Amino acid sequence: MDKGWSLALVGGVVGGMVALGLAGLLFWQGRSTPITQRAEGTPAATAPPTPQPMGGGSTGATAQTTPKINQEQSAIALITGLYEALSAKNWAQARLAYTPAMQSQFDPTFFAQFDRVAVQDLRVTERSPDQWQFLGRNTYFYPNGDTQEEERSYTILWQNNRPIISDSRFVRVLQSR
Repeated sequence: MDKGWSLALVGGVVGGMVALGLAGLLFWQGRSTPITQRAEGTPAATAPPTPQPMGGGSTGATAQTTPKINQEQSAIALITGLYEALSAKNWAQARLAYTPAMQSQFDPTFFAQFDRVAVQDLRVTERSPDQWQFLGRNTYFYPNGDTQEEERSYTILWQNNRPIISDSRFVRVLQSR
């Protein structure tokens, strides 16, 4: 083998090893920075703000509203998830949305008569640290194509920072069958 080829081969191998070493170093350095900080481009030494509990001693508006938004989204997800489970006839999953007292009142035969049930326009009507009240519009889809719309209220309790339905009541018929 001639000397030129040998040098080129050795140079290529050494260059490749250096490139791999640099890539590994950059990868390792990137791994030591949390992913959210890398994506946002914030310095590693900056910690994200810790949300304060509602009604806590913070004077910042963001600290007081962020938990409300997150709790509201969690409660709405719970209620809509309940109706998705009811539509899928997944009674065991639906029961998980309720407190034990409500679970004992849950009657799958009522919901079995519908092809599908849905909830829309959920909004908070009352709020306290331990429980929230929601009002929503339910639509019941019958097998023959008929629908009925009703307004229902939901009481959400917060247990271990998670929402659970402790009460749900019929309010009024919005559109009869």
